[in-house]
Amino acid sequence: MPRCLLFLICIFFLACRVTAAPTSAEEKKATNQQIRKLAERYKAAGADPTAQREIIEQAIAAGGRVPLGLRTTVYGNYSKRTNAYWTQLRKLVIKTKDTSLDNLLAADADFRSNRETLLQLANVCDRLQVAGGETEALLSESFRAREEKVIQGTARRKKISIRLTKDEREILKLTNLVRKKHGLGKLEIDTRLVATARDHCVDMRKHDFFAHESPVEGKQTPFDRAILFGTTANAENLAAGDVTPAEVVQGWLESPGHRSNLLQPDMKRTGVGRVGGYWTALYGL
Repeated sequence: MPRCLLFLICIFFLACRVTAAPTSAEEKKATNQQIRKLAERYKAAGADPTAQREIIEQAIAAGGRVPLGLRTTVYGNYSKRTNAYWTQLRKLVIKTKDTSLDNLLAADADFRSNRETLLQLANVCDRLQVAGGETEALLSESFRAREEKVIQGTARRKKISIRLTKDEREILKLTNLVRKKHGLGKLEIDTRLVATARDHCVDMRKHDFFAHESPVEGKQTPFDRAILFGTTANAENLAAGDVTPAEVVQGWLESPGHRSNLLQPDMKRTGVGRVGGYWTALYGL
């Protein structure tokens, strides 16, 4: 190969390297500012869906990190709404004794409106993720899949009669004392969440793992596990070891994530389980 041609190839390669180089600190700062401004505008337009859609379109047109940054805000809105939606769906199935989604939608206009809003938010999150350069997201599909699980799981529910153990009662007592100290409402026992919590403890001991994500098929998340027992869960705390209930609750209070779950103002139900050295507490709206 002639030396001049080789030289030109090297120059071209270097030019490509320069073009693909990371953005400067100034460019990153400008992008972050743009993300914050769009997120602030999106939040401020909460009562104006048309304005929110226009902001979303601007973010998608901008490309890059802006859609991903705004997606965090949109997903937060979506996540908050779904927590209430699953409880609403479960109550509707129990009330109507119907497992047909079409019939459930026809039976309650408020439920139908909430579902439409959630699907729109899920589609927005998917579009923002694609615009940000990530692989195509399917949040809207996962919403529908989980929706069917909630319906069928609630329909299969059977009466569960459970008596709390001494340690489980103590966890409940301490939890409500802490909540009262912070001016929060008392949590009522949901026996289905107790069964869910104990079942997860059994799985952690049997399969030798300690995590919110389970390797057991059909029980991957706390939400999946609660559905299997005919209820819903919105948060989960875990502990492990030969410790007292007081030490468990104190450990949760010293962990930001666990503390937030335990002191979540909107929570109304709880289920506590201990099996061996594993402890699980679930919370529901």
